[in-house]
Amino acid sequence: MKARVVFFDLGGTLLVMRRDRIFRRVLNEEGLDASLDMIHSTYLGLESWWLSDYGYKVMSPEDTTEAYRHFDEKVFQSLFPDRGAPEALRVSRLVRKRWPELEKEIPLALYPDVEPTLSMLSRDGIAMGLISNAPADTDRVVQALGLSKYLSTIVISGAVGYTKPNPEIFRIALRQASYDADQAAHVGDLFEADIVGARNAGVKGILIDRDGSHEGLDCPRVRALTDIFPLLN
Repeated sequence: MKARVVFFDLGGTLLVMRRDRIFRRVLNEEGLDASLDMIHSTYLGLESWWLSDYGYKVMSPEDTTEAYRHFDEKVFQSLFPDRGAPEALRVSRLVRKRWPELEKEIPLALYPDVEPTLSMLSRDGIAMGLISNAPADTDRVVQALGLSKYLSTIVISGAVGYTKPNPEIFRIALRQASYDADQAAHVGDLFEADIVGARNAGVKGILIDRDGSHEGLDCPRVRALTDIFPLLN
C-alpha cells in the first residue's frame, strides 16, 4: 500500500546535529578538546547502550533530561577515560546546564535536501509528521525551523514519555495523524531506534544513511531524503 503519511526523525535526519558542537564548546570551556568527528562517533557508538537502558522506559520530562545527561556522562568517560567518574558527572551536568544558552549561539541548520523533499511530499498530498527522541520543549525548535507548515503531527519522547524504539511512540503518532500503520512510513538515521522501532509498530522504516556507513543492514536505505519517493509506493 502506498504511504499516505511519512514520519521523520529530527536530529541527524532533518536537522544537522547541534549536540556535538554544544558538547565540544563545553569541553573547550573546561580546557579540554576533542574533534567533532570523534564526539559524533562516540555518541553513535553509545547509542545502542543508551537505547537498551532507556528506549523502553516510560519517562517523565525530568527523567528524559536525566537520561540525556547520563548519555553525555558516558560520552565524556569514553573520550577521557583517565579523568575519573566525578569529573564525568560534573561535566555532564554542566552540558545540560549550559545547553539552553549555547543552543541559542549555535545556529539551527536543516540538511539541504529537507525543504525540497517536504515540498514534494506536500504537493503529492502526503501527510507528514515528526517522531523524535528529544527533550519535551523540542517543539519550539520545530517552530523555529519553519517545519510546522509541513508537519501536522509532532511527537516528542520527552513530552509523551515513550522513547524510540518503543512502538508506543509510533502508535501515538499514528493515532494523532489518524492513519493506520500500513499507511505509514518512518524515515530516520538510526537503525535500532528508527527502523526497528517503526517495524515493531507495523510501520515501514527507511534509513537515511548520508555518509554510507550503514551498509549491510536489512532495511530500505537512502543517501538523500529526495531518494525516498520510490520507497513510498
